[in-house]
Amino acid sequence: MRIEIAGNGHVLAGTPKQVLMQMKSLTVGAGRMTLREFIERNIARIAHDANVQVELAGQTDDELAESFLNQMLDRGYARSV
Repeated sequence: MRIEIAGNGHVLAGTPKQVLMQMKSLTVGAGRMTLREFIERNIARIAHDANVQVELAGQTDDELAESFLNQMLDRGYARSV
């Protein structure tokens, strides 16, 4: 997977989990968060800022990462490159 994040132009590549870990490393204050916490924080931010409900599927970090990135792509927060 290779995506560009809308708004900042960062291009990230790898498995969905690797992409989210890269996103997490670029986010100020996210260093101590687990991947799950990072995803939940972003979902809350999207819900607050855009008044959009994000539905995730899965239990493992890999499944949640894939589900979250698919939602980002579907909603235009990122695009495949």
